[in-house]
Amino acid sequence: MKRRDFLKTGLKIGVAANALPVMLGGWPIRALGRSPLRSALETSGSSNNNVLVIVQLQGGNDGLNCVVPYADPYYAPGSVTSLRPTLGLSGSDITSPIPDHTSLAMHAGMEGILSLYGSGGGNGQVAILQNVGYANPVLSHFRGTDVWNTATDSGIYESSGWVGRFLAGQNPAYPPATIPTGSWPLAVEFGNALSNIFLGPNGGMGVAMNSMPSQSSPTGQSYDAIPNSPTTQYKELEFVRTIQAESDIYANTILNRTVSKNNASVTYPSSTLSQQLSYIAQMIASEGKSGSTTSAPPKIYLVTQGSYDTHSTQITRQASLLTDLSAAIAAFQADIEAFGVADNVAIMTYSEFGRRAKENGSGTDHGTAAPHFIIGTQVKGAVYGSDPALDPTSLGTPNGNAPTGNLNYDPLHEFRNVYATVMNEWLLAGGDQTQINADIQAVLTQDANATYSANSNWQSLGIFKAASQQYVGSAPGAVGLMLLQNYPNPAYASTTIPFVLDAAGPVELGIFTSAGVEIARPVEGWQSAGPQQANFDASKLASGAYFYRLKTVSGTVSRPMIVAH
Repeated sequence: MKRRDFLKTGLKIGVAANALPVMLGGWPIRALGRSPLRSALETSGSSNNNVLVIVQLQGGNDGLNCVVPYADPYYAPGSVTSLRPTLGLSGSDITSPIPDHTSLAMHAGMEGILSLYGSGGGNGQVAILQNVGYANPVLSHFRGTDVWNTATDSGIYESSGWVGRFLAGQNPAYPPATIPTGSWPLAVEFGNALSNIFLGPNGGMGVAMNSMPSQSSPTGQSYDAIPNSPTTQYKELEFVRTIQAESDIYANTILNRTVSKNNASVTYPSSTLSQQLSYIAQMIASEGKSGSTTSAPPKIYLVTQGSYDTHSTQITRQASLLTDLSAAIAAFQADIEAFGVADNVAIMTYSEFGRRAKENGSGTDHGTAAPHFIIGTQVKGAVYGSDPALDPTSLGTPNGNAPTGNLNYDPLHEFRNVYATVMNEWLLAGGDQTQINADIQAVLTQDANATYSANSNWQSLGIFKAASQQYVGSAPGAVGLMLLQNYPNPAYASTTIPFVLDAAGPVELGIFTSAGVEIARPVEGWQSAGPQQANFDASKLASGAYFYRLKTVSGTVSRPMIVAH
């Protein structure tokens, strides 16, 4: 049974589509469908070894008591104009001022992250992005999380996640017919089920697990034979057993290929977050380990910490969480440095929203903009953006971009610009810039499956070393050269290849084998600027992997295509 057919039928046998549990000696791993292998058709931009660790601060972290504008008269607890006479932090509740930005300090529990920040000025390991948010913000936990996970405009509802779309675009052989023994999953989430952030157009792009395995998966499992029956329930049962077998492969790879923890000098705090980051450090350090030849360790990881939903008793609850967060990240950085892999690892935090500027007594209610962190040895450590504006005339108004009384976000720090930065400067760094722009557009603006945003002018913020601020995708006011995914893909007979030209001129659109041999050229000649499309008959091609290439005076872009009969 094919994955898309399985998803359409709705799992009538009662298994949740995003959480197929497989118990391996008491250790659950959950995979939705087949995770792709890195193949010869990967775009050049994904050929680096850079890894992204995403830390979700679930519940809505209060940014003002995390990165603290302690001297602002609208914040300072002793000020007559303070919005936080009870919750405002000062004295021993905050760190010393941030060295190169002395109007700010951090929560006292964040000494570990402050130490990573160092002297700042581009020299430390912590980038603090102020006032991250988006227009027309959503203050519901579930819908707010969906917006951040799917990276859509707040009025657009989409099932796939931005990481899932990214991984699907970089791994065009998805899904392979079988998963070879020794394969790693492409992404790992620590949790009970795979979040929608990892869902691609055709299913999950990773696995979810609660902890590392302690024993190898049992072999030779015996099942009752599936009757030779066309009924839907037997097809679904066959699919679930396939997922079980694939999960066994991933579990055994993680168990047998992950290096042992041997950094005796690194001590993690005793918390769930710390333990999970310790496991991630071990998996990252497994790159190139003998015997792991079928694929590389995961490129993207996700851990979740919370809940930061501090409507009450915020002082004690947030202090505990931020202390854990800071100590865990500091230990993780020390660990990956001891493993010798720190230069290829970056951490990014996110939360579904911030909190309101004005306290409600012992806590804060759902708010809008907040600071977020990007951490790593290859980050230009500094505070990016201005301090939050807390005076009443600067807080959100009914006609502003934030609900009344809330912090306004910095348009430069629109949250998808942060994602664009991570893709452009980190995950795809070193690739062809034209191709990178097209890949970012496919993740954040539009691909063959859906439109995710009305915007196509994304900013790369120059957060990472050797990177500068630049537009990615389209320049302001320009249409931009775009080559979108063909549809349907896989192609069975006729397939449509959409593209957008930034200027009129000569155009070549060629179809190539995976070996780079051109076998067809559906478009050759002068084309007008703007949206275009070409139809291609794939019925005579053998099943397999191909790619198509658009060549114009503005640049050359290619995309993968699968043919299946």
